[in-house]
Amino acid sequence: MKKLVLYGDGFLCPPGGYGESLIDLLVMRRPEAAFTASLPGEENLTLEASARDLPLLVGKAPDFMYLGLGAGDMLRGTDPADAFAALESLVQVLLQKTRARIAVANLCEAFLPPDARAAAVEFNFALPGLLGDRVQITDLNAPVNVFFDRHRRGSGEKRSLYEGAREGVPPRLTSMGRVFLSHAAYGQLGLEELFPD
Repeated sequence: MKKLVLYGDGFLCPPGGYGESLIDLLVMRRPEAAFTASLPGEENLTLEASARDLPLLVGKAPDFMYLGLGAGDMLRGTDPADAFAALESLVQVLLQKTRARIAVANLCEAFLPPDARAAAVEFNFALPGLLGDRVQITDLNAPVNVFFDRHRRGSGEKRSLYEGAREGVPPRLTSMGRVFLSHAAYGQLGLEELFPD
């Protein structure tokens, strides 16, 4: 029985994140796969706050861990270098304390308010520094940007992937955004490789 942990902020974790849709895709494509999935996290989770959850994450003894963090930090104006250092520390502890293969999602810059986008670009630029034998980066930003470009130029019905931030409310995915990101991530994560025939 494989243990999958998806940990992050409101873009990834319930109630409004795409993590459940990602697990649904795995169930649909590999109905015989024996696994448990947990999706701890919270809407406004920051990397600094994630340190308190380390015992919980390690205690789950995951085979695979998907991290979707950083948006809350960029919304709060955290320095991208500080946010990356906290993420790097989290990944290093998880590598030392678990046997998990770890995937880290980059930030979808366009989902953030304009004043947070430059910081998100800088944060994303640092992510390849995490790559290793057991660590991969999942690029969600590129497919989102391609979608927006094609959507803007196309004559089809206009639908949004997210609802912009409002006073005291962070940006949130729409139902289409959850479907879009789950498909974009699924193709890169290689979840089915956890369950060889």
